[in-house]
Amino acid sequence: MLKEILKKTFIFTAIIILLVFFFSFLMIGMKPEIMLVFEIFILSFFVTIIQHLVKQVICTYFFVNIMIEYVSVSVFVFLYGYFVEWFFKSNWWMAFVYVAIVYVPAYFLDMVVVKRDIDYINTQLERIRENNDKI
Repeated sequence: MLKEILKKTFIFTAIIILLVFFFSFLMIGMKPEIMLVFEIFILSFFVTIIQHLVKQVICTYFFVNIMIEYVSVSVFVFLYGYFVEWFFKSNWWMAFVYVAIVYVPAYFLDMVVVKRDIDYINTQLERIRENNDKI
């Protein structure tokens, strides 16, 4: 439930930000901060596609899947950031650090939410079993 609320909140926030910056673009033109928002949106769109594609390649090892996803997203962020001039040639490795800074807390948060969901489902199953035993 918390995961869905956060997801809907982030989607709603993103839509608001995009609309505000789109109207700012129409009113005052393309400023660096407006361009940055659109660049981040495009990056997020392609990262989501990459994550979806990586999840289609299911490996039996969870850690291997995470590493494949991390490396593929990091490489894409590096290439994208290089072309939109977010990184200098001397600090190309920062793309991998930025992705790790986002991924590590996100995965731990996801693990907590999934654990809570699993506990809730197990509790519900236990109640059903107890009710079936009484009948």
